Amino acid sequence: MKTKALQKFSKGLTLLIVLSCVAALAAAGQILFESSGISSFKLKQTEQGMRVIQRSSQDYQTYRRFTEEGGDELFLVSSAKTTEQYLDAEGISGSVSWSVRKGDRLQQVLWGKTETVTELNVHDSYPVLVSGQQGCCAEMTGYRLFNLETGRLLLSFNDFNYREKVTQPFSLEVPNSPMAIRYLGVLSQDSTRDRDFVDPTPGKQPALLIKYANEMLRQKLQVDMEVKETYAASVLEVRLEKDPAAPNSDKIEFRGDQVTLWNVDGTTEPAQVSGVLLKIVVDAGLGQKVIKIPVKNDRLDLNSAQIPEGVSIHPIVQLRVL
Repeated sequence: MKTKALQKFSKGLTLLIVLSCVAALAAAGQILFESSGISSFKLKQTEQGMRVIQRSSQDYQTYRRFTEEGGDELFLVSSAKTTEQYLDAEGISGSVSWSVRKGDRLQQVLWGKTETVTELNVHDSYPVLVSGQQGCCAEMTGYRLFNLETGRLLLSFNDFNYREKVTQPFSLEVPNSPMAIRYLGVLSQDSTRDRDFVDPTPGKQPALLIKYANEMLRQKLQVDMEVKETYAASVLEVRLEKDPAAPNSDKIEFRGDQVTLWNVDGTTEPAQVSGVLLKIVVDAGLGQKVIKIPVKNDRLDLNSAQIPEGVSIHPIVQLRVL
C-alpha cells in the first residue's frame, strides 16, 4: 500500500514539475523584437543665472490595423526626445528623432526623421502621426501630420481647441469605403512654424492658411483680411458643421474633430465627398468676421463659400479631383 501511495505521489510530483516548466516557458515566451533607451533629467543654470530643466527620454508607440491584403499589421514608432525648458522665462525647445517599423517581428524599417520639435503623437485609430513644436507666449504649437507608413507630409495645422495631446486636425471618413481619410487643417500667423504665406490681396494682410488633404495635399487656401492699425487677426473659433444645403447631411456623425460621412455611406467616388462646412470666426479690430466654406466634390468650394466684406480667400495649391 505504501508503495502504491509513493508511486501516485511521484507521478503527481512529476506532473506538477512538467506543468511548472511549461508555464515558465510560456511566461518567458519568445522575444520577437526588443529595444531600449535612456531617460535623464538635469537642472542646469546658465551663465546669466537662469535655471533650465533638460529632459531626455525614449518612447515607444504602436499602431495596429487590419487589411484584407496584409491581415493584422503592427507598426512601432520609436522616438528619442530631448527638451529644454526655462524656469525663469517662458518657452520650450526640443528635438525628436524617430523611426517607424512594421512586420510580424517589426523587422521592416519604413522611414525615420529628426525635427526640432517638442512632441510626437501617434494616432490610435488612423495611420498617421503628428509632430508638434511648442513655443512661448501667444505662439500656437505648429503641428505636422504625417502618413505613418510612407512618411509623407500631409499638412500642417494649429489646434484651436488647445488640447493637451493632439493626434490629428479635422478628419472626414467615408464609412464602408476603401477611400482614404480626408484631413482639413487651419494654420494662423501665430503658428510656431510653416507660416508659408504668399503676398496678400492689396489692402489686406495674410491671416490664415486652410489646407485639405487625403493621401497628399490637395488644396491650400490663403485668407487675407483688412486689419485695423495696431491690431492683428485673432481667430475666435474654428469648427466643422453639417452643411444644410447638402442632401442627407443630418446623417453625418461628429466625434470631436472626427467626422463620419454617413450621408455618402459606401461610396467609392471622391466627387461624392461632401456634407460639411468649415466655419471660422476672426476679428482683426474691425468686428467679427464669419467665414463658411463647404466641402463639395471632395474639395473646399470657394464658389459656394460665405466670405464677409473685408475678407479675401484665394487658392495657393489647387489639385483636380482624381
